[in-house]
Amino acid sequence: MTITYRITSSLLIGDYVQLLKSVFPAWNGEPVTANQTEITVTFATPQTPVDLGPLVRVEVIDTV
Repeated sequence: MTITYRITSSLLIGDYVQLLKSVFPAWNGEPVTANQTEITVTFATPQTPVDLGPLVRVEVIDTV
């Protein structure tokens, strides 16, 4: 089973690695795609994202 999460922000995402580590502290090199408006990351197990407030949104977009 894999689970893909999308992280979006109402602000431009500059350092996606720092934001990703803040939202998912357990991130350890799992597959990521990123641009200035969103990050997608796929984990092998369910993760609980850190709530960074209303400017950062995390959603599950795919579960296989």
